[in-house]
Amino acid sequence: MKEIQSGGSKPWFLAALIGVAAALAAAAQPAPSNTIRHGGVYITPGDLPPALAATHQAMGARMRNADMAQVTLAGDITDAAGTRAAQIVIQAPGLLSYREGRSRALTFDGSRFGRQSGQAPATDEPVLESLLAQFPDMVCLQFAHGGAWRRIGSHYRTDDGKAAGYTGPYWTLYAFTPEGRPGLQRAQALQQDVFIAIDEKTWFISEVRVVAGTGTGKTVTQTKFTNWFQQSGQWFPGTIVRLENGSQTLTFQTQQASAGAALGVTAFQP
Repeated sequence: MKEIQSGGSKPWFLAALIGVAAALAAAAQPAPSNTIRHGGVYITPGDLPPALAATHQAMGARMRNADMAQVTLAGDITDAAGTRAAQIVIQAPGLLSYREGRSRALTFDGSRFGRQSGQAPATDEPVLESLLAQFPDMVCLQFAHGGAWRRIGSHYRTDDGKAAGYTGPYWTLYAFTPEGRPGLQRAQALQQDVFIAIDEKTWFISEVRVVAGTGTGKTVTQTKFTNWFQQSGQWFPGTIVRLENGSQTLTFQTQQASAGAALGVTAFQP
């Protein structure tokens, strides 16, 4: 598939939609047998397309070995229910945990989701999507698991492309469809078609966007990652914001973050 170039003028989202209905190009080269998609645990060279490989390196090149197999963020979540303390854990090859003390737990053990929340599934979905499945480390792990991806282009502006004197940011964009996995439903967390925007100055992921439906039924969900900070040689997003059709519905403010050795399997059970 011919790559779509922006020339630095098109609004990125308009350009991203061009050709998305066509089949995505599975561009990865044949992978060695120790890759995640072949039963391995850690990200290996060649698992990621070039810009996302730069993202992985910029964050600190974690998820490559047992000593740097997981990321933990502690902070505060704010949504319609108010503000409370929460913890996020992402671990290779794709284990997930979100907890609010002992009152709420959303987990993924590599094959199925677990819930202990006392809330309707629709209330859990924003957390599963924006704070777990779309977290930058998990985006890299999803690419490593396999799927169809297409590089839309580079040097996209975040405005309408008309303002004079624009100085940035500029984004490289990918479209990604994750490989189907037993027990997971299409269009839900870990099985959504996504657009990924990578800041060309820092190489951090700036935004993950999901577009569903058409016409008056179309919904646009954005998860934005900002205020990145460094701790012990690793970089983490300081603020995560979820927008639904332009309205802010959830934020996570990081207070502490770390990367380290793998946790036991019980950490990924409700």
